[in-house]
Amino acid sequence: MTWLVRAEWLKLRTTRTPFVIAILLAVCVVVPLILVLALVPRHWLESDGIGALLSTASAVVPLALLVLGILGMTNEYRHGTITYSYLVTPRRWQVMVVKLVVYGAVGIATMLAAVLLVFAVIKAGGALRGVSIDPAAGATVADYARQIVTAGLITTFGVALGALFRLQVVTVAATLIWALFVENIITVLKPAVGVWLPFNVFQQVSAVQASSGDSGISGLAKQLTRPEAFLVSLAYIGAVSLAAVLISLRRDVT
Repeated sequence: MTWLVRAEWLKLRTTRTPFVIAILLAVCVVVPLILVLALVPRHWLESDGIGALLSTASAVVPLALLVLGILGMTNEYRHGTITYSYLVTPRRWQVMVVKLVVYGAVGIATMLAAVLLVFAVIKAGGALRGVSIDPAAGATVADYARQIVTAGLITTFGVALGALFRLQVVTVAATLIWALFVENIITVLKPAVGVWLPFNVFQQVSAVQASSGDSGISGLAKQLTRPEAFLVSLAYIGAVSLAAVLISLRRDVT
């Protein structure tokens, strides 16, 4: 399967989508951060508010990676290149596995780059304002490692969704609406159900765990433990990917 991995990397390097998303990410993360660093009072920069600023600045990255994963698969159907992949590799599960691995690695690398970029901008902005800022205030290396791994999981989930539903615009729009609105509504109305929904599960993988007596998401329901959330997230990715492969066997991809 090594040549399949090389072929997937070649697709990523020779298509515009990853580069466009990378540029948009850099703009969406860095520009607001620079404006805040330039305009807010110095005493706020010295407070713990910078930790919230860091979290907010990198919050858009997982959503962009989710879209990248969806586009990475739906573009294959849209442009017909999936036909050649399946002709060369009749075992369609191998194509799916390679895409999941490659895009997962891209998601991890992108989130790591985003975190480092945000750190660099905050340190540079603090130096220009004459303020000593600790970008990692209140956070540990393990906290950032979980965020980075979660970004990889979300990217692979996007690939699985794209493979299952195929329709690019509909899949992107429906997934973002679900992640940003529908899950939140369900979580408020039915917290015991909401805690098991996919994007809430991804959030629980990276979130700081509450104590055993505390409530979980939005203070409404008990959280899954981090290992439980990780296993459930893998189950979501695996189930959607398996469904996509099984359905693709009955679909005409020409």
